[in-house]
Amino acid sequence: MTRYGFIGTGSMGSMLIRKFTGSGRVAPAGISASSKSGISARALAGTTGITAEPSNRTVAKDADVLFICVKPLEVRGVLDEVRDVLKPGALLISIAACVSLEDLRDWTGSNVHCVRVIPSVTAEENAGIALVVWGHGVTPDDKDLVLDLLNAISTAVEIDEQDFDLYTNLTSCGPALIVAMMREFAGAAARTGTIPPTLAEYLVKKTMLGTARILEGEEVTFDTVIERVATKGGTTEEGVKILQAGLPVVMDAMLRALDAKRRVVSEKVAGR
Repeated sequence: MTRYGFIGTGSMGSMLIRKFTGSGRVAPAGISASSKSGISARALAGTTGITAEPSNRTVAKDADVLFICVKPLEVRGVLDEVRDVLKPGALLISIAACVSLEDLRDWTGSNVHCVRVIPSVTAEENAGIALVVWGHGVTPDDKDLVLDLLNAISTAVEIDEQDFDLYTNLTSCGPALIVAMMREFAGAAARTGTIPPTLAEYLVKKTMLGTARILEGEEVTFDTVIERVATKGGTTEEGVKILQAGLPVVMDAMLRALDAKRRVVSEKVAGR
């Protein structure tokens, strides 16, 4: 039986474990996990049936597939800690932003097959995108395993590492960014003073959910939805015009801010 290890059982690590076991792709008995204090790993073991280990090294030495689910600035320390106990040919999957495949290879050696994956919180609902970049030496069997896991809880999209940050903005960052815009939409309505903020949020949430379902149609695009609602000469068209005039500047500024923050983190990861 393939042995899976998870170092880090925070929000994303615990979500992946719950979804992989819940989908039936991985048996709880095949997973061991560790966390910084051990508390979250033990709590997760109690609800899922996985094994909570007392140390990262214990998890790593038995893992055929090792997920690294810690913050970017913690990845090197974790890999320095476990490097000498990693199985030759083990598959190492990092979900950390700003940690490149070159970093992973430098910190683990050439005998480990490295993959970068950026999942999304939307996997909680078996939806959304999981980005995948393959490292040197990854085998066809490795790819089949990773894609099978990810496609069971989301839609896996294979990309080149040079595009990772931009794609991450649209997928992993996307839920927070989209909801932030919807929160401002509800807030604008509430500022009229005629609708309670909680009701404005409820209405926008329900509208967003319904719109998402319309967008699931294979032939449906953003433009087709706008055309259906914003009839020519109507009131909605006026609102769309305002958004089309103002949002490009805001969106461009937002992406620049995300890139700037990543550069800062990447420099810290590299020790510069």
